[in-house]
Amino acid sequence: MSGRALPMALAEHALNLRADRAFDELTDLLSPKVSYKLAGDRRLMPYAGSFFGRTDVSVAFAALDMEFEFRDFEMGDYVAETTGVAVRWSARWINRGTRDSAYVPGFSHLRFVDGLVVEWVDFLDTATASYLAGWMPEMPAFAMSWPDAR
Repeated sequence: MSGRALPMALAEHALNLRADRAFDELTDLLSPKVSYKLAGDRRLMPYAGSFFGRTDVSVAFAALDMEFEFRDFEMGDYVAETTGVAVRWSARWINRGTRDSAYVPGFSHLRFVDGLVVEWVDFLDTATASYLAGWMPEMPAFAMSWPDAR
């Protein structure tokens, strides 16, 4: 594989490993100096912020996974370059405690060097995630529009 196909395959593999909770395998795809950012307001979502290095990034992924289960992960539109990929995705997030769930759309940008992720940025619907976690009193109306929303 070359050109844009390799970064797209790497991004798809990394995102699927994360959705499948295969954190040991995912860590193997991360550069030792990887940076990860979950964009959002920490007041609405304590997982938001910047994390640096394999250990911190793995801890960030695991912390989010302790709160939420991810199902029906689907990748959507993407733009691939020779060193990076920007991709839309969606998943049903389920609160592990309350079992409340909602459709959460997201967008990820991954950059690669020598086949490893060196930069990963996630943008997602923090309002819906915050509601599911119990930090907001009402579910945003658009989250209820997914076919199986509760």
